[in-house]
This record gives sequence, C-alpha cells and structure tokens, in this order.
Amino acid sequence: MRLVEDDRAPAPVLDGDVLPAGWEHWTCDEAEARGCPRDYIASGLIGAASAWIGNARRIAATADWIEPAHLWFALIGAPSAGKSPALRPMIEASRALEREAEPAWREALAQYERDAEAARATDQEWREAVRTAARDQSSPPDRPPDAEEPTQPARPRIMAMDASTEELQRLLAQNPRGLLHMRDELAGWLGSFDRYGGNGADRAFYLECWNGDAYVCDRVKFQGSPIWIEHAALAMLGGMVPDKLRETIAEADDGLAARFIYIWPELVPIAPLTSCSDSDARKRRDKLLTAARLLRSLAMGVDEHDIPAPRALQLDPDAFGLFDEQRRDAMTRAREPAGFTAEWHGKNPGRALRLALVFELLAWAARGGTEPAHVSAEAVCRAGEYLDYAGAMLDRVTAGLVIGQAEADAAHIGRHLLARRAGHINERELYQTAGFRWARDTKRRMPALHRLEHAHWIRRPGAGSYGRPRGDWDVSPRLMEVR
Repeated sequence: MRLVEDDRAPAPVLDGDVLPAGWEHWTCDEAEARGCPRDYIASGLIGAASAWIGNARRIAATADWIEPAHLWFALIGAPSAGKSPALRPMIEASRALEREAEPAWREALAQYERDAEAARATDQEWREAVRTAARDQSSPPDRPPDAEEPTQPARPRIMAMDASTEELQRLLAQNPRGLLHMRDELAGWLGSFDRYGGNGADRAFYLECWNGDAYVCDRVKFQGSPIWIEHAALAMLGGMVPDKLRETIAEADDGLAARFIYIWPELVPIAPLTSCSDSDARKRRDKLLTAARLLRSLAMGVDEHDIPAPRALQLDPDAFGLFDEQRRDAMTRAREPAGFTAEWHGKNPGRALRLALVFELLAWAARGGTEPAHVSAEAVCRAGEYLDYAGAMLDRVTAGLVIGQAEADAAHIGRHLLARRAGHINERELYQTAGFRWARDTKRRMPALHRLEHAHWIRRPGAGSYGRPRGDWDVSPRLMEVR
C-alpha cells in the first residue's frame, strides 16, 4: 500500500498573522460557508486583489527596482477539494465590477457612434470637394481633422476566463489597468502553448506578463498594425490536480512554472450541511465587493508623454530594513538547492514586494480612510510570513517529484483502481479513460503496470498460460479488504 500512500509533507497551517490585516475572520468565515480550505480562500483573495489593483499602483524597493502588483497562484487538489467554490466569491466580485462599469461604457459608445457618423459625413464632403477640384483642375483641399473617425471605446474588462493568447493580448491592449486571468485547469493551459505554430511566442508573452512591461505583438494578420500593450499586467488564478504537477513543473526550463505560488492544503472534513443567515452571507459579500471597488477606484498616473502609467509606493524606513533581511534570506535559499526549487526561491524578493503592496492596500480596503502613502513594516512582515508559508507548501509540492516516472504512474493507476473497486482492468479501457491518455504509450504504460504487479496489486489472468496477452489484468481482492 505504500505505492499510493501520501508521503508528502503535511500542509503548513495558515495562521491569521500571515494574512492581510483585517481579513483574518472573513477568510475563516468564507471558507466555512463554502466548505473548503481557507488556504484556497486566502490565495484567491490575494490573487484577485492584485488584479483589482493592477497597473494603478506598483511598489518601489529602490529608484531602480519597481515591482507590479500582480501575482500568480496555482491551487492544487483533487476535483472535489473545493478549489472552484473558493474562487467563486472573487469571480462574482470581478463580474460585479464589470457590470458597474458598463453604463459609462455604453454612454461613451453612444457618443462614439455620434462622432463617428459626423466624421464620416465630413469625410464624404471632403471627398466630394476633392473630386470637384480634380474636375476643375484646381488644387484639392486638405482633409479636415474632424473627418478622422474616432477610436471605438473598448468594453471594460477585469477578468478573462480560459481565453486564447491572442485574445488576451487584445484585451490587455484595451484595458490598461491589466486583467485577472482565471484558468480552470492550469496544466491544460500550459499544454496549449504554441498549439498553432507560435514557435515559443506564447510562453514568451506570458513571461513578459509576469514582468508587467510593454509588449508589442506583430502578426501578419494585423497587416502592419501591431497590438501595443503599454503595461502587460496579468494576475493568474487557476487549479491543478496533483497528478499533473510533474508535467507542469518539468514543462520547460524557462522559469514560467516557478512564478506560481502553489497552494496544496489538507482536505477539510466533510461536515453536515448547515445554513448560515442571509445577513452573514450578505456581510461577507459586501465586504469583498466594497474592497474590490476601492482597489479598482485607484487612479493611474501619467508618464512624461501623458500616457497612463502606474504610480509607485515607497517602503517606509522600517519596512525597507525588514525587506532587505527578507531579500538576503531568499537569495541565500535560492543558492542552496538546484533546479525548480532554486528558481522559485529566486523569485521571492520580487514576490515579497508584490505581496507587501497587495497586503497594504487590502488592509486599507478593510479599514477605509486615506490611501496609504507608503508600504508599512507590518505589511512587509505579513508578506514575509506568507512567503514562509508558501515555501512550506512548495516543499509539500516538490516532495513527490523525486519519485520515478514509473512509480508516479503506478500510483496514479492504483488510486484509480481503489476508486473503481473493480476486479479487473483492461489496458485499452485504461488509456481511453479521462486522465490516462499518457497510457497509450506502451513504453510508459508497461513499466507502471509491472510496478503494480511487483507490488501484488494486479496479475495476468491464468498465470502460466501461453499466447499473447490481451491487455487484461486481475486486481487483487485484498485491496478491497484494506480500503
């Protein structure tokens, strides 16, 4: 049974002092109401808040080191672990913000249609004047400025769900504040990169979205009019089943997977269904929506060319000293291990700054009052504690990666057998089952099955008979006794 026993480290405990100030009780209450781990609720809150802040604010460690707000979270767990219920409050709040922005957009759209029609009329008059001048062999008039058709206002968006890379590029160009990108299955998202011949362009785009810098997309289909994104800021929230972790982390050596904070909590006990009061549910919704509105109301600044640009908050003196200690500790840890873990810890100085900014502004959104002029030492301290918690989560995630591929695949099949409680298994039926497409590869499937056979989980029917095996295996009835 050790084949499928859970050997990973226990999940770290999410204490209240690692959460943004003012959100400790809300996180617990929301998790209880949703029947999911509060770890998922907290990561959803922090990730969504980083998108609601977007390009309005950044954080400056020094004059030359400025980090954006957006963060990437991967929620690890089985389909029934509670990932989707935990993210639902943030999705609903984001949709509410989009709905509230629509009346102003519709008014702007109506004005655009009026101005566009007037521009077309002026353009038509100018064209007629040019034709008349050509007939009279006189000098044609210049095209009047008001003959130029205005730009159509884009529909305001805060969140995109399972969008293609090209669609995200278009949405980011139209929404300078940035976006929250929700993915039901992050492993599928990573596997879809460059599906249509992007030659690495998709991965390069998302790497730039982590940095939040300018991005220009030149494609033949745009006919010389590239998509220009001034600040490609994309917050990420998505789920992943544990069996996909190995493929995701080993996908490429470009650091993309190392940019995620991985959250894999213990399952919560299945509790009896209880009904909370409408008043309590409304208070939780109102608190989240009020915070989302406040964060979204933060206005962007402008650069020297009068183009909307983020405004940066400085660390106060105590926060600066505390952050420098965190930075040195993170860099030391980044130099000790090798591979993925080193890459992940290497991102922590910048990640600590982003978390501190989000924690500071979430605390402000909870208490109200004047917007903070600096990022405080308390926010930096809580952000550091949260990163320690995330580091312990990373240890839990990576513990199983030292297991060989055959053992990992055998464990995957073993859990499937326990769930089905079947007396036999057929290889063709196995690889036709959702989640087992990899088993079509005989060179990968057979080592896993032989590992199960060696552990006495399965055996060929009629052992000792001759002839070509049909792909059938008997499952040991003892499995049903121990589980």
